[in-house]
Amino acid sequence: MTRQVRNLGSPAQEGRSVARAAGLLGVLTFISRILGLARDVGQAAILGTGMAADAFTIAFIIPNILRRLFGEATVASALVPTYTETLLKDGKKEAGELAGKILTFVGSALVVVVLLGMLLAPVLVDMFAAGFSQEPGKTELTIQLLRLLFPYILFVGIASVCMGILNSHRHFLGPALAPILFNVSALMGLFVLAGMWRAEMPVWAYSTGVLVGGALQLAIQIPFMKSRGISFKPDFYWKDPRFKRVLLLAAPALVGLLAAEVNILVDQLIASLLSEGSVAALSYGLRVTQVPQGIFAVALATALLPTLSRQTAMGKLDEAGRTLGFSTLIITGIMLPAALYLVVMAEPVIRVMFFRGEFTDTSLRLTAASLRYYSMGMVFYAAVKITAPVFYALKDTKTPVKIAISCMGLNIVLNAAFTYAFIKTGIAEPLAGLALASSIASVFNLWLLKYKLKGKVGKSGVPSKSWIALYLSGGGTLLLLLLVKPVVEKFVHAGTLPGGISIAVSGILIMVVSVGLFFVSGGDQVRETIMRVIKRDR
Repeated sequence: MTRQVRNLGSPAQEGRSVARAAGLLGVLTFISRILGLARDVGQAAILGTGMAADAFTIAFIIPNILRRLFGEATVASALVPTYTETLLKDGKKEAGELAGKILTFVGSALVVVVLLGMLLAPVLVDMFAAGFSQEPGKTELTIQLLRLLFPYILFVGIASVCMGILNSHRHFLGPALAPILFNVSALMGLFVLAGMWRAEMPVWAYSTGVLVGGALQLAIQIPFMKSRGISFKPDFYWKDPRFKRVLLLAAPALVGLLAAEVNILVDQLIASLLSEGSVAALSYGLRVTQVPQGIFAVALATALLPTLSRQTAMGKLDEAGRTLGFSTLIITGIMLPAALYLVVMAEPVIRVMFFRGEFTDTSLRLTAASLRYYSMGMVFYAAVKITAPVFYALKDTKTPVKIAISCMGLNIVLNAAFTYAFIKTGIAEPLAGLALASSIASVFNLWLLKYKLKGKVGKSGVPSKSWIALYLSGGGTLLLLLLVKPVVEKFVHAGTLPGGISIAVSGILIMVVSVGLFFVSGGDQVRETIMRVIKRDR
């Protein structure tokens, strides 16, 4: 037990550790997201929302989903809690042996998946993009791109496992650098390779850059893994009880994440039946919302999981509850003004980011509708990202699965209902119904997670007055946004440079005002909470 105590600091020490880790992840993720936006902007300018863009979107989504299933499901739900517990109780040698078995298993499974995926590519495209057959050549292009991109999941699936292992050692640099290299490689494919190879079809060079970027995500983490004694030598001894425990924990999480990924595929299937460009536009809108989510929610969730695993492993459930409570308050305070901004300013943001080259007025209209309705669920999605790891830390992967399956069913029903309603009424573009369904499903997902979490960990410790102040600041922020919007639109229509400056300045203004209103309206308790976060005391 003494060894365990030395590996888990006081609440203040753990808080500072999480804050430092989240800060590092936030900065590097910010760089990655900016490069990712540059990639999306380049893709939009060169491919627009035409046939090649739709084909690439489907060809990339299918292997990406499988990568999340075999990589992130195993890592977040099963590997990090079990590996962290092994590291604390048994030491680095035993933990390293467990890591070797997991790497061997995931790598072997992904090799089989890649071979089957390349063989069954025509079946997959017919299944998840049925509407593509209406346009000559679109299905064939998607099949060819899918076969090229399928090996991507082998590289990034193993890279995800490496990321979880390194995070358990509280090493965040290597994993955070990986997506930066990916985006750089994709940009090189889009802007350099495309000029030298198959210039008439730049989607091929772009896809090749994406594939190489996946390999680089794995390569950057190998030296960091070896420096911590992790061997990449195949280890097929899978009778180890700790390995079996990882599989037992991962299996239900795999089902749960599969339910979430089915939602994405259903969205794309329905979008493929709508007007051309709907598939790509839906993807662009979602990608924009993922920028603040990635910088803040994903970074905080990644940094939180090792600490929550340590707290729950030692039975400090009250501390885990407080960690989650204050983290939820922080992430909501950040994401609420960001979500309101994107809802109100959807069209100006998309115009500045994408409106050039092959990105037409139709592309602008479709993507803005997608962004606006996806943004409505940003706060709830972010909160889900930091709440679900608590169940994983408690080694309870079944509850999130049941909730995910329930929300999947709800999302599919809402997809059909809202898309049909928007087609009939014309209130918004039909694809907006898909985005709205996802947002509402995330609300129910969060509510069910919070409901099931009662009694499992301690109370959050966040005063109710803090939440009331947060909602009041949101109302004030919305009013200010409505006043500022006409000014921003004027600058946006004047050109990309003045438009970009106006978007940046208004975004900073809204964030500052939102935090200021929260600070003022909350009284002493809120000010104490904010200062506590700033000082990293908890």
